[in-house]
Amino acid sequence: MFELLPIAALRAAFYSAAVKSPAVLLIGKNRSETTLATAALYCAGARLVTSSPDLAVLIDAKAARVPHRLGAPLIAIVPPAQKRKALAAGVDATYVRPAQWKPYSKLVERLLAKWVPTRRGSAPRRGRTS
Repeated sequence: MFELLPIAALRAAFYSAAVKSPAVLLIGKNRSETTLATAALYCAGARLVTSSPDLAVLIDAKAARVPHRLGAPLIAIVPPAQKRKALAAGVDATYVRPAQWKPYSKLVERLLAKWVPTRRGSAPRRGRTS
């Protein structure tokens, strides 16, 4: 019924190549939690990096010795018992880790949408006034 024109496929490929996915630094010591967070971040469209992140995610309050000169927001997704410890470590925001996969992946998607900057180094733009 619908045809995909060659020019539309070319534009889609050009757009996806020009737009980078958000760079996320994942901090944690527990391998199972790290694997779960990695899967959720990949599903949300993020890239995992080791330097110059757009966002840093702490998933274990035991790994709270984090350098404060990351230059990116630091958020924590921790169990309810570790929320105070994460706040004491100096994170920008803490979120309670859901027990089920679907709410966990939705939380990660919302966090990426909320905390990752849309354009790096761009000045705020004024809208049209007339």
